[in-house]
Amino acid sequence: MRAFLLLLSLMCFSNATADEARPVYVEVNQLSQSEYLLKWKIPPVMASGKEPGIKLDHESCRGDSGSTGNRPMGLLGRQHYVCDQANPAFTVHLNYLGSNPGLTSLVVYKSLTGETAQVFSGPEVTIISLPLDASSAEVAHQYLMAGTEHILKGYDHLLFVLCLIIIAGGFKRLLLTVTGFTLAHSITLSLATLNIFRVRTELVEILIALSILLLAVEIIRHHRGREQKSFTWRYPVSVSSGFGLLHGFGFAVVLQELGLPQSMKVEALLFFNIGVEIGQIIFIGGVIFIGLLTRGIPAIKKKERAIVDLTVYSIGICSAYWLFDRSALLLG
Repeated sequence: MRAFLLLLSLMCFSNATADEARPVYVEVNQLSQSEYLLKWKIPPVMASGKEPGIKLDHESCRGDSGSTGNRPMGLLGRQHYVCDQANPAFTVHLNYLGSNPGLTSLVVYKSLTGETAQVFSGPEVTIISLPLDASSAEVAHQYLMAGTEHILKGYDHLLFVLCLIIIAGGFKRLLLTVTGFTLAHSITLSLATLNIFRVRTELVEILIALSILLLAVEIIRHHRGREQKSFTWRYPVSVSSGFGLLHGFGFAVVLQELGLPQSMKVEALLFFNIGVEIGQIIFIGGVIFIGLLTRGIPAIKKKERAIVDLTVYSIGICSAYWLFDRSALLLG
């Protein structure tokens, strides 16, 4: 139990810095057949002076202010390149002065024709060839993996789903509750990603933390016999769907950071959403498996209500911390 609480605490405080887990963003804009503008944005997880150097590499290309690839240039930056050769096939180099703290990279290439290509790379990939020419299958795989990884690393979303599992109770109610949550967040994810509807990111993060806190309070009140017939327990599908609309905007924040390929917007959005659902199913399946595995242990069965309450109290503490921390960021 102490190990579980320690894990939950790590989830709580590591999520406060979730923005720092975003990828290194590199954008290459083709200005003419021989001119390119390199821009980058690095998450603030790296100490000052330890940021990776980023450069375009080709024997015919040179930066206006000299080479910048072997020394850090800050979290935000840009560099103009002129090439003697038209449309060269160059590479982007990420030069980490120390070790890479596990940062993935997103490289976006924008050609003269307005077409956009992009590729996600793991921390081990530090040299990316341009121009990018990813196939439809590669784009689908990239966004599928991005959606799955996001939900499995999104501790606030997982704790919200855990609260839904506790409230739903039976399998049929759980299936309907999770389906409502899925359909709702798919709607707002699509609307926000396609720029049909926008909500301020900081406000969304605050409301997501508040939604988890409200469910945690509702569970405790129910277990104490104060809210035996509350709206949440009578209509869990309505509650999960309502909050699902909110969480969809949270998923959209990540997808907007990654961007959508111009020629495959709908497909990329679809596979990202499928990836989110796969991650969600993996988590729910894991929780059910652990529940079935421990059901026959007498000591756990005897203390089942106390264990659930302790878990929910821990979730409430985490969500309250996120609520105040994110509110401070918004106000400060």
